[in-house]
Amino acid sequence: MNERVDLESKIAQLERTVDALSGELHAQQQQVEALQATVKLLAEQLKKRADGDDLEPHDTPPPHWG
Repeated sequence: MNERVDLESKIAQLERTVDALSGELHAQQQQVEALQATVKLLAEQLKKRADGDDLEPHDTPPPHWG
């Protein structure tokens, strides 16, 4: 009988651990997705700059340089 109680206690602890880890995994997945979106945006902006598109006004040379 005592072994059964020990096993049930261990199972309950493992279930709590799995639930906690599942929550952490979900939070980390959300962070990864947000970081992926940021990297994608930065890569697109970098590509536009490399292609010469989307120049900001401060990137345009002054008229007297022409």
